[in-house]
Amino acid sequence: MTVTSDFMTSGQIRLSTGGTVSGTRSILRLMQRLVGVLLLMASSGLWLAPGANWNNEVMLMKMALSAISLLVGVWLILSGQKPAAPEIQIDTVRREVRLVRPGPLGADLLLQKCRFSDLSKVKREDRVLMFWDEKGDFIADVYIGHQSVMDVLISGLLDSGQAV
Repeated sequence: MTVTSDFMTSGQIRLSTGGTVSGTRSILRLMQRLVGVLLLMASSGLWLAPGANWNNEVMLMKMALSAISLLVGVWLILSGQKPAAPEIQIDTVRREVRLVRPGPLGADLLLQKCRFSDLSKVKREDRVLMFWDEKGDFIADVYIGHQSVMDVLISGLLDSGQAV
């Protein structure tokens, strides 16, 4: 989680929750990895199976099938990894809340961006701010450790017309 300001960038901010967990995605990732492992085993099984034919024409087919199954198997195993948890960025200068996911090679993937003025609801409970987007969907709740950071966020939200 990142809070950005032109005069203050420090503070203890911690993401409490970032949405719901879907069990179907976990099962699909598990099945994807399982198929990848099975393809890797099948590529080696072509060569180790008893009674394997070693003719030239068959060898060419075996090499092509094993290369394709190796590549697809490794791709399925690697793409079946759990995606990185999204990060909440609160920018008090641009007055917006961004939901980003760290991508490959350090590039961030912007999942959602919502200006303070476009938020449908902002709720405050002690040191926790909860945000809902313009459609009324829950974005995240954020724990803010320092009162000075909370004051900057509250003033930015109030200036944008949000009742906190």
